[in-house]
Amino acid sequence: MTRRLRARALSSTFEPLTAVPDDPARTRLGIVRFAGTSFNPVVRAGYPELTVHLAEEGLGFAEVWTSAHGVESGEHKAIAYAHDGEHLFCAGRIPPCDEHTYAGRLAFRAALELAGGLGYHHVFRMWNYLQDLSPRTYREFLLGQAEAFARRPVTWSGLTAATAVGSLGGGIAFHFLACRTGRPVTIISGTGARGVYLDGRLYFSAPSLDDAAELMSAGHLAQWGVDDGFGLHDISSLKIFSRQPGDLSGAAARLTPQTSVAHLQATLLSGDHAAEFEGVAG
Repeated sequence: MTRRLRARALSSTFEPLTAVPDDPARTRLGIVRFAGTSFNPVVRAGYPELTVHLAEEGLGFAEVWTSAHGVESGEHKAIAYAHDGEHLFCAGRIPPCDEHTYAGRLAFRAALELAGGLGYHHVFRMWNYLQDLSPRTYREFLLGQAEAFARRPVTWSGLTAATAVGSLGGGIAFHFLACRTGRPVTIISGTGARGVYLDGRLYFSAPSLDDAAELMSAGHLAQWGVDDGFGLHDISSLKIFSRQPGDLSGAAARLTPQTSVAHLQATLLSGDHAAEFEGVAG
C-alpha cells in the first residue's frame, strides 16, 4: 500500500469546541461535537455537525473529519450529510423514547435511503451513542438498524465496525462513514479488538493499546488477506472511552507527539473492559 493512497484517505483530528480552524489543504466532511448538551445534526458552513452529550460543561472537544477533496452537503429527513465522491459522512439523532427498535428502524431507513441514492453502498464505520445504554436497549436498537439495512441496497460490516457507548442525555446520536468504490475488510482479534481496513487505513476499536497493536500488526492483518501492517506510532487519532477518570500518561507515552488524542468518560457496553480505545491507524 503506497503513501499516496493513504494520503487520499479520510483524516480525523480533535479540536477545541470554541474554534475549529480551517485547513486550506483539506475540506471538512463532518464534525462531531462532544459537549455538555445535545443537538440535532445540522449543516453549518457547508458541512454536517452533530452535538453529542458526552462531556462535562467546559471540557468538550470537536472531532473533525476531513477530506482532501471538495464536498457536497445537505439534509434529508433530519439526516445531515456530506460526501466527497468516495466517502460519505451521515449523522442523525433520535430523541429519548421507549421504542428503540421502531425509532432505530425509522432513522436508519432515512439514512440508508440517502446513502443508497447517492451511490454509497457500504457503511464501513459507525458510532452509536445511547443515553440509556444497556445490553437490552442496544439489542433493541440494533434490531431496528438491521431491519432498515434489510430493505436498502446498502451493506455494513456489523458489530465489528460499530462503536457503542453511553451518553449523558439526548436520546440516541449516531453517525457513520460509507464508501462508494472501496472494499472494506473486517478484521477481528481474539482479544476483543476489531476494525475495518480500507484504502490503506485501519479504523479500529480495542480494550487496550496492546490489543490494538496486535490487531494492526502485519502478521495479524495477513490472516485476513491484507498486505499491510501498522504499529502504535502509526495511529493518527485516538479516542479513549473509560468508565472512570484515570491517569492516561502511560497510554500517551506510547504514541507519537503527532497523534491526536482525546479522552471521554462514558458507559461501556462490555462489563469486562475498563476502557475502549478507538481510532485510526495509517
